[in-house]
Amino acid sequence: MTAIILAGGKSRRMGTNKALINFRGKTFLEHQIELLKGLFNEVIISANSPETYKDFNVPIVVDTYHDKGPLGGIYTGLLNSNSYHTFILACDMPFVEINLINKLKSFTKDSDKNVYDVVIPENKGQLEPLHAFYSKACISPIKIQIESGNLKISDFFSLVKVRKVKFNIPAAIRIYKNNPLTNVNTRDELNALKDYS
Repeated sequence: MTAIILAGGKSRRMGTNKALINFRGKTFLEHQIELLKGLFNEVIISANSPETYKDFNVPIVVDTYHDKGPLGGIYTGLLNSNSYHTFILACDMPFVEINLINKLKSFTKDSDKNVYDVVIPENKGQLEPLHAFYSKACISPIKIQIESGNLKISDFFSLVKVRKVKFNIPAAIRIYKNNPLTNVNTRDELNALKDYS
């Protein structure tokens, strides 16, 4: 199975490339690649500036549709993935956890051999679409949606088979304290993250 790390964002709120932020002695991206290589046969970076990531020793793909946000990255990742299901991960999530990924992976099929096209974590009603599994069946509806100008990821979910996996992460660790669904968007969040690490 393949994992795709989305590193094509402009990081406007952070003011610097989030994938390359140093945390606990390594960049966010290095932490993720190291963990994902232990879980997946293939790890790919989706980015619009491949030269930035040439030293990470993993394949890099450039968005098919430019400036289409994370949905464009998911689309490109699925097109280039060698597996039917692909794990999609944003580059700004420093606490990615093996157990959570494996739990989501186990729900791509159920005991009745039903296959789900999107397997996504849900915490208190909040979906995490950039820490989720997507199947090749998502390619066509995503393409149609991008070409219509709608870039909201969840808006194509009604066209595919979705499995929401509920988690209940306490509010006290919702943002920090090794929460595997934490993503870091601003300098303030990064500073707070380092305070709690």
